[in-house]
Amino acid sequence: MIITMSEIPAIFWMIIVSAITIMFSLVLYYLAMLIRESKDAVKDSREIIKNANKIMEQATLIVDDVQDMVSTVKGTVGKINEAILIPIKKIGSTISIVGDFFSGLKK
Repeated sequence: MIITMSEIPAIFWMIIVSAITIMFSLVLYYLAMLIRESKDAVKDSREIIKNANKIMEQATLIVDDVQDMVSTVKGTVGKINEAILIPIKKIGSTISIVGDFFSGLKK
């Protein structure tokens, strides 16, 4: 016994078409929700990137200030070395020479 399409009730075809339409509508709905969530995520990430750029600018300014301070300290240490340590070393070497001279005389 072969059943032809004209023998299948119309309600069956309506159910099949309705099920396919509902599935297609659900796919479109979930796609729309995905796009909406993606849009919100992109908007949030843009704000985060703007904040990160501000932080990077502030960090750059801080690093520049620190580099200026380090170069100032280096210059100060160099001047201290020239003004204090070099004469002290000369005095120390002079005292050492005199001490060596007297210890040579004692022998």
